[in-house]
Amino acid sequence: MAIYSLTVAASDTSGGAGIQRDLKVFHDNGVWGLSVITGITAQNFNNVFYKKSLDKNEVEIQLKTVFENFRISAVKIGVVFNEEIMKLVKKYLLSNHIKNIIIDPIISASDGSKLLYNYAIKYFKEEFLKIANLITPNIPELELISGNKIQNEDDIISNAKSLSTKYNTHIFVKGGHFNTNKKIVKDYLIKNNKIKIFESSRRKLSQTHGTGCIISSAITANISKGLSLEESIIRAKEYFNSIMEAI
Repeated sequence: MAIYSLTVAASDTSGGAGIQRDLKVFHDNGVWGLSVITGITAQNFNNVFYKKSLDKNEVEIQLKTVFENFRISAVKIGVVFNEEIMKLVKKYLLSNHIKNIIIDPIISASDGSKLLYNYAIKYFKEEFLKIANLITPNIPELELISGNKIQNEDDIISNAKSLSTKYNTHIFVKGGHFNTNKKIVKDYLIKNNKIKIFESSRRKLSQTHGTGCIISSAITANISKGLSLEESIIRAKEYFNSIMEAI
């Protein structure tokens, strides 16, 4: 029987992130990928040239269709653009009692282009993130959500702890943007006062666009298969390292 994972995100013409990358990662990790597209972007590995959210009715018909026809094991949420889309997504996830909700809190693209409209940031931080079982920020996203500058490892841990308490969920901080150690990358899984650190060798990546998306999607796929959160992270990092070496 197929295991279904759903991605709710924007389309990315480069295939490096967004719907296209999520579906590939789901397939590579042994689950059937479903999708709800929130909007479109025109981008390559370096720049976003165009972005547009879909009308809320166009998003809702997709949500209605997937939830009426499939038993979804886990949902990964990426770019949601605005408050209207967030409210729809929240309604469908809660009414369908989805237990595994992973939010990759994408506020801006790598080139700085805003993918979450300014007026929607308050709702995103105060309401939408509360539905997540796991939030997977990188360092810049952790700064934006917490409102605090991250300067050292203590800052990472204290801010993630604070967010974990606020949202009553696990926070998985992807540490690749934190360059104090040029040989080791540390990622941090935090829930209240429980801290688990995952270390891996730092690699020089030929493609940095969408790297956080890959890890979050792989975690989602593994959770869909019934693996524990820690095991899902370990396998996601192994998958990430294997495909980065191949690019």
